[in-house]
Amino acid sequence: SRTTITRRVVEMSANVHTSLKDSCSAFEFFSLALDESTDVMDTAQLAVFIHGITPGLAVREEYLKLAPLKGTTTGRDIADAVISVIRDMGLDLSKLVSITTDGAPAMVGRQKGAVALLQQHCRQLGYIQEIRKVHCVIHQEALCAKSATLTEVMSVAVKAVNTILSRATNHRQFKALLEEAKAEFGDLLYFTEVRWLSRGRMLARVFDLRSEILEFFTQKESPIAAHF
Repeated sequence: SRTTITRRVVEMSANVHTSLKDSCSAFEFFSLALDESTDVMDTAQLAVFIHGITPGLAVREEYLKLAPLKGTTTGRDIADAVISVIRDMGLDLSKLVSITTDGAPAMVGRQKGAVALLQQHCRQLGYIQEIRKVHCVIHQEALCAKSATLTEVMSVAVKAVNTILSRATNHRQFKALLEEAKAEFGDLLYFTEVRWLSRGRMLARVFDLRSEILEFFTQKESPIAAHF
């Protein structure tokens, strides 16, 4: 029944939260990564990630929480949201060694930025360890794509993907070819300019299916085959 399914989902969620909390409490040291963005409903969302090392020198990286920021998105709002996540997960701030952000002004302000406020919060609690600040590392793929010359690669990949996906007949035939070849993936991905991970994912999928794409365009006697 719907009630049973709802109860099971809640129980699974609670179990995942407890397991993550126990795992994070075992870290000898950890760092946080923060990325604030707006969803399709114009609600600001703060993604919080943790990267920690256990006593056995095992390195783990986990997604902690997606915290909605209602109203304003100042440095204080972000810092309060992060502190709330830290308290919820029972993290020991004396083990915090670095904070990585997306480089937004609300994050990097010297006095009222979220990172500066988090450092002040640690000092108020009596923790005086050095907390390193790193900015714009989360979006390094986007920065790399802007500086690297990938025009020829992107033009060929986008043309191939659009030729297959934008035409229903081609799309059906290509999916049938993938199914027959027992390929790792069942379809290609569209490239979206406004999403910073979209370019890399699309290129990775094209690379993984390059032999199937070559076979498809060879059967079609398309000049695109020469690029693969």
